[in-house]
Amino acid sequence: MAIREIVLVGDSILRQKCDESGSESAKIITDLKDTLLDFRSKNGFGSGIAAPQIGILTRAVYISTKEFEGELLNPKVVGHGKETGLFWDACFSFEGAFFAKVKRWISVEVEYFDLAGEKKTLKGMSEHLSALLQHEIDHLDGVLFIDHAVKEGDYAVPTSIWMKMGTPLRASP
Repeated sequence: MAIREIVLVGDSILRQKCDESGSESAKIITDLKDTLLDFRSKNGFGSGIAAPQIGILTRAVYISTKEFEGELLNPKVVGHGKETGLFWDACFSFEGAFFAKVKRWISVEVEYFDLAGEKKTLKGMSEHLSALLQHEIDHLDGVLFIDHAVKEGDYAVPTSIWMKMGTPLRASP
């Protein structure tokens, strides 16, 4: 296993734009997967992680949900629906300390490459996967979930309260 330390907010790497993925991708994906699964086992939540969160400035993401599990190299949103919604979002790089209401597209279309170099497309996905992909792809561009937060000063709940709420995906306005 290659569990890596998660880079925390305040580290400038989280605000930098990543380079395209290259030949080192298989090792990075293994590290991302191991780190994600370790975080989930310790904290009870977590569905995705991006390379900058383990200190690597490359366009690589690992997702683990019931709907999709695997790597996304050089992912990009290439289309989206017209509708947006409010979602509860959090981030490992904030130590999962709180959840914030963020505005995201309800549906997106994402192009990416797998480890074999095959170009793939994800579309027609759940709201959860759509919001998650937007969150992780934002990391690759130096954007954090708090940059999408709504109602500044009235948007966050501690993780313990979010868990008591039943870990909702959608947030009310």
